[in-house]
Parts: sequence; structure tokens; C-alpha cells
Amino acid sequence: MKKMKQKYGWGLVGPGRFAREFVEELRMIPGAELAAVASRSKSKADAFARDFGFKSSYGSYEDLVADPEVDIVYIAVPHVFHDEIARLAIRNGKAVFCEKPLTPSLRSTREMLSYAENEGVFLMEGMKTGFLPVIARAKEWIDGGRIGEVKLGYADFCFTGSQDPSDRLLNPELGGGAVLDVGIYPLHLMRFLLGEVETIEATGELAPTGVEESVAMIAAHHGGARSCMTCSIQSEESMGARILGTEGEIRIPKFHAATSIELLKDGKVVDRLDDDSGGMVKGEIVAAMKALDEGMIQCPGHSHEDTLALARVMESVIESVRGDCGE
Repeated sequence: MKKMKQKYGWGLVGPGRFAREFVEELRMIPGAELAAVASRSKSKADAFARDFGFKSSYGSYEDLVADPEVDIVYIAVPHVFHDEIARLAIRNGKAVFCEKPLTPSLRSTREMLSYAENEGVFLMEGMKTGFLPVIARAKEWIDGGRIGEVKLGYADFCFTGSQDPSDRLLNPELGGGAVLDVGIYPLHLMRFLLGEVETIEATGELAPTGVEESVAMIAAHHGGARSCMTCSIQSEESMGARILGTEGEIRIPKFHAATSIELLKDGKVVDRLDDDSGGMVKGEIVAAMKALDEGMIQCPGHSHEDTLALARVMESVIESVRGDCGE
């Protein structure tokens, strides 16, 4: 892919709640320009454009990707629609930044990545966690031996979601289920901090709609560490992480949006970081634009192989849970 310019016009597809949070930070980043927004509802696109100052708004995705002011398309619709929209953007030569998961299945993820690579167009799955300063610090502490040899990791992403079977969380036609929606967070964190997942076992419970409601996972990582993870869309909230080593422990409250981290030895805090820089997604946005500056078609901080590895373990977990439930 040819080296691109230092300023990038962002086109947004899917002006919903997540998009609003994303654009709040996007518009503050140097080099990011709000070029266009598109929705199947033109009035919704118009309102979003007025609220945030986008130059153009469209009632079709085809019109957005045809806009010469758009360099990179941010996709924030339910993940069952990612593949079609990403391919549309890539066919029109637009870089793509797509909310996680890239697609709902390993096969379609592999095909999407291959398509982008063959076309020579930038494609990145949005996984903000690894770009957060406190998560980067956890990685530094682990790699630097601050807690000795890493033995165990724990991470949960559990909350009470909608009870409506037509809601995207519970609707199988919209790619519902705990694993794809929130299980990806602990799976990503443990892989990021402990190393590649070599084996994973899972058990869980299915909702009446057939999607995973609550899941428990145990993974073995390259290098010998083990991790225990849970995810649920129908339980009390729990979103913390811990890493235990032979010489200490790292604690990360609300790790997926972490602003603080502690290192403990013998139960006492010996080091900590409080990140007051603000923002949850600016790190991944800056990384994406830096990769474009350098003419890359993927982001080193969350590469195509990272996306593929996550898709692989998620599919394994989902198959295990459904097998466990006799599906």
C-alpha cells in the first residue's frame, strides 16, 4: 500500500452510542478530520453530523465510500454486518478501522483479512485495551520481571445486559452472545500479557435464544502460564484482572477501560500508575494513523495475526460451550 498523507478524513458507518464515544475522542486528535457519516437513516446521519461537525452525511454506505474526502472508514454497526461494509470500503480503496470482533466467525475473519491483504488496503480490528497506557505498563512490568515468573492470570467481563431476546446481545441473527461481545476482552488481555494461547477449555450456559449467556474459560499459554477467564451478559458486574507471579501480583480494575494499575509484593502496593490523560480509544486511533503514515496495511499494535488468533480462540470457546450444552 502506498504511503498516505499525514491527515486523514474519517468516514463513520453506524452513528450509535459506541460511535458517539469514539468520535468524542477522534475529533480531538491532530490529523483526524471528520469527513462524513452514513446511516441507512439519512435523518440519523444528518443529526449525528450536526452534533459533531462532520462535513457530509449520507443515507447510504455506498455514498460514503465514494466520497473523496474519506480516507478511512470506521465501522460501528453490529458485527454481523462488518464483512459486507468492510469489503465495500476496501473495494473503493478506503482504509478500514472496524469495531471488534472483525467478523463473527473464524472463516469470515480469515477471508476478510486475506481480501484486504490481496487488495493492499489497510484493515484493523479495533481492540482498544492493548493501547491503554496502564495495560502497556502491565506488559512492561511482566516483561521486566517485576513479578517474577508469571504463573496465573484472571480476568472477568460480566454484566447484566438486556433481557429482550431481539436485542443484539441475545439475538443470534445479530451475532449475539457473551463471547463475541465481551469475552473477547479477557481473551485479548490474557493473550496480550501472558502470551499465545496454546489450549483453551470452556464451559457455560446458553440463553433461551441459543447464544452463550455465561462462560468460564481456562487457557494454557506459551511459556507456561495459565489463565482463568469469565464472561457474562446476564450476571452481576465484574470487570477486573489480576496477574500472579512468583514474586508479586498486578491488579487492574476495569481492565478493558483501565485508568489505574497496582503492583503488589507480599500484599503491599510497591508501584502504581494512575492514567489521567483521559480517553479510551485515542491510543488505537493514533496507532492506526501512524501505520497509515508508514504505508502499512495493518497495525503492528494489533496485527492481522492478532485478530486471527482471537477469532480462533473465540470460535473454540463457542463450540465448547455449545457442545457442553448439547447443541
